[in-house]
Amino acid sequence: MAEERRGVVLYGTGVEAVAGALWKLDPRYVPAGAEVSAGQVPVLLVRDGAEADAVRGRADGVAWLVVQLGHEAAPAGEPVLYLNVGRVGAELAARAVDQPDLLVWYEVVNRVRVVTSDGGPVAGDYSNVEFVVPDGHRVVAHAVRDGDGRPECLPEDAELVLPSHDLWALGPVRSTETCPACTGRYP
Repeated sequence: MAEERRGVVLYGTGVEAVAGALWKLDPRYVPAGAEVSAGQVPVLLVRDGAEADAVRGRADGVAWLVVQLGHEAAPAGEPVLYLNVGRVGAELAARAVDQPDLLVWYEVVNRVRVVTSDGGPVAGDYSNVEFVVPDGHRVVAHAVRDGDGRPECLPEDAELVLPSHDLWALGPVRSTETCPACTGRYP
């Protein structure tokens, strides 16, 4: 979606609040139906996934990002960005819509280890399994654009790295630190 004309279709719970937050976040987002000039992104509010699929199926030269808000609405037929607006506010949902092409790389520092208490194999009922959380255990989230490879700020000697399609904007919802360099690039 980087260089092609794009648009956003919102459906589900709280679409008006998320659309309003998008319009506040960046003036490039404009209500669909308004005069859309180059560089602007139309935002269309629809009732359900079937309507979103119909919009996406039109041959209008727009790559529509379909966003389902909540789980009450019938889902769209194609993969969509799903946001549980019961857990994140409209402003955070708008940030996630604004940055859907960021990939998160989790750097695990002093990772949790699983051991058996008796030094033998894991028992069938897992009664001898223990989780060891070392001092300094933490997770740091890094971000890059989809297709850009490993983040530059991710240490080469990182003990454990887990790339993910998690949404960068939702990092603060978890107990994960965000990399200051990545936060500077993708606020």
